[in-house]
Amino acid sequence: LCLLLVAALTSNFSAGAEEENQCGLYLATSSTSTADEPKWGIFAGKSYSKQSRIGFGDIAIHTHQMEANALSGQDDEDLLMSIVDFFENFIWVPHPVGGQFELDEGKVVTAIPGGGTLSCFNAKLTNADWNHSAAYFREPWNEEKGVSHPGRGAYSTFYEASIHATDEIEEGMEIFISYGENYVNENSDDNEELSKEDMKKVDMTVNKIVEFFEKHEDELDEESKNEIYQFLIRDVMQAAAGESKGKVISEVLPDTPDELRTVIASGGVLDYSQPSLVRSTEWLQKHGRCMDNIRPGPSTIPHAGRGAFATRKIASGAVVAPVPLIQIPDEDVLNMYDIRVEYDENDGTEFHVRNGNEVFGHQLLLNYCYGHPQSHMLFYPAGAGISFINHSKKPNAKLAWSKHPNHHSHWFQLEPDELLDENNRYLGLMMEVVATKNIAEGDEIFIDYGDLWQEAWDEHKKEWEKLKKRGVVPKRWPTRAADLNAEFKTKPYKVGAIYPENVQMKCFLVISKPVDEEPINADGDKVRIWTYHKTKETFDSSNLFDCTLVDRQDVGGGTFEYSVSWRSINDPSKQTIVKKVPQKAVIFVDKPHTSDQFSPEAFRHYIQIPDDVFPEGPWRDVGVVEEEDED
Repeated sequence: LCLLLVAALTSNFSAGAEEENQCGLYLATSSTSTADEPKWGIFAGKSYSKQSRIGFGDIAIHTHQMEANALSGQDDEDLLMSIVDFFENFIWVPHPVGGQFELDEGKVVTAIPGGGTLSCFNAKLTNADWNHSAAYFREPWNEEKGVSHPGRGAYSTFYEASIHATDEIEEGMEIFISYGENYVNENSDDNEELSKEDMKKVDMTVNKIVEFFEKHEDELDEESKNEIYQFLIRDVMQAAAGESKGKVISEVLPDTPDELRTVIASGGVLDYSQPSLVRSTEWLQKHGRCMDNIRPGPSTIPHAGRGAFATRKIASGAVVAPVPLIQIPDEDVLNMYDIRVEYDENDGTEFHVRNGNEVFGHQLLLNYCYGHPQSHMLFYPAGAGISFINHSKKPNAKLAWSKHPNHHSHWFQLEPDELLDENNRYLGLMMEVVATKNIAEGDEIFIDYGDLWQEAWDEHKKEWEKLKKRGVVPKRWPTRAADLNAEFKTKPYKVGAIYPENVQMKCFLVISKPVDEEPINADGDKVRIWTYHKTKETFDSSNLFDCTLVDRQDVGGGTFEYSVSWRSINDPSKQTIVKKVPQKAVIFVDKPHTSDQFSPEAFRHYIQIPDDVFPEGPWRDVGVVEEEDED
C-alpha cells in the first residue's frame, strides 16, 4: 500500500512538473499554407480557455511615415516602395498598444513580432484577438523616471502587446488572430464560408443522420441508404442553409453515410475538413519549434529597458527560439527625411511625400534588425520575444541558420532585390537563437551584437555625456506618460491639477443614460454614466477619448471615481459629463512627437549577423560596382 501511495504521489508530481514545463506555443507550417504561398502559423501547445492570455506580451516598434520616406523621386523609389508594401503585410495599425498618438498627422504602422507577425488569418476560425488593456496598463519595467541615460530612444517604450483567446482553443489547434472587421469585409465572402457556429450545427446534423441510419439499419439496403443520404446532404442542406452554404457543406461531408462515423471520430466537421488545423503534440515537437522558451522582464543591464528570460531549463546547443525573418533588401528604406503634404489633383486627397533627400535620422526599427557591414540588406526578426534579447560580450546564446525544411538556404544565392520577386514575397528565411551554454530557468538571454555595434554604442555613450554637459540633452529627462501612469496606480488624480505639457489625459468611455437623474443638467450638458461594455472589451482603443476631470468622489476603501468632461469630435462646442468613471479608465499618453524615440540624439545601429554565419555571395554587395556604372 505504501509503495502504491508513493508511486501515485510521484506520478502526480511528475505530471504536474511536466505540465508546467509544457511548451505552450509552437511555430509550424500553417494549415492555410499552400505551395504557391507558404505560411508559418502558431499552434497551441496546451489548451486555452476563453479570455485567457496566449503566450507573453511582446515589443511594439512604431515606424513613422515609411511610405512617405520611400517616395524619393529617385531611381531607388520602386525598390523602396516594394519593400514598404511587402513589410506592411506583416505589421499592424498602432491602436492595440497606443501608438496612434505618436504623430499628429501622417501614417504610423507598428511591427509586433510573434503573434503580431506570425498568426494567420481565417475569418471564420478566428479564435484570438489583441488584449489592448495589457499594453495600456503595462508595468513600468525599468522606465527610470527623470533619468537622462544613453538608452533613451534606443529601445521601444511600448511593450506588453498581448493576444488572448476569444474562444476555447484546444491543444494542438492553430491560432488565428482577428485582422479587424475592415479586413474581413474586404477579403472574405460570407456566402461561401462556414462559420464555427455553422460547423457546430452541421455536427449536430451529422449525429442525427448517423442515429437515423443506425435506427433503420435493418430496413435499408446500400442503394437506399445512399439515395437518402445524398438527398439529405444535397437538397435538405441547401434548403436549410441556403444554396451557397449548402453546397459547401455537401462538398465537406464524405461521399457515403458509413463514412460519417469518421467525421464524428475526427472531432467534428471542422477537424475532418481541415485535418492540419489541429496537430498532435508529437507532430508539433517533430515539425515545429517551441515559441515560449523566453519571456520579457526588466533587464539586468542598466538603461537597457526590457530583457528576455528563460521560462525553463535550456541545454547547451538547444534552440532557445525560432526567428523567422522579414527580408529588407535595402537598408535605405529605414532612412528618415523631412516630409511635406501634397494634394491629389483629381480629388484633393491629402498625402505625404519626402521633402528633399537629406537624411536626418533612422527608424527605431533599425535597432531591432539584423545586418552585416558588407551588405545593404537588413532582416527583421519576427520570432516571439526575440527583440527583448540584449547584447553581451559574454553571451549565453548565438544566432544560427535554422535547419527547418521551411528555411530556404537556396535564397542565399539570390540577388537582394530578387527576394521580393512575386514568387518570393513570403517568410522563407529563418534563423534560430541557440544556447551556447546551459541556461537555467530565469536566466537572462544574451547574444553578441558584434564589434561594430559595441564600438558604436561606446561612442554614443561618450557623446551623450558631452551633450548633457552642453545642455543639448537634458540633465533630467522629461516626465513621460508611462511615469504618470505608474504614479497614479497607487494614488488618486487631483481635479484641476496641471500636468506636463508633453502628455495628455485620455479616458476609456463606455456610457449609458442615467436612471436616477435627468440626462440633461442645468447647464444644458448631457449627463451619462460610465459602464462596462456588455459584449465587447471596455478597455479598448476604440473607446479611448480626450477627457478632463471635473469632480472626484471617494467611494470608500481607498477607491475613487471621477466625473469627466468629454467633447465629441463631431461637435466640440458641446460637452458631455460622464459620471462614475473608475480610476483605471483614466490614463495618460505622450503627445505627438514627444515619446523617447523622437529624441534626435537617440542611438541607432543594427544587430550584426556574425561574419561566419552571414552567407558568401550576392548579399555581400557593399563596395560592389555594377559593370554599367563602371563603364
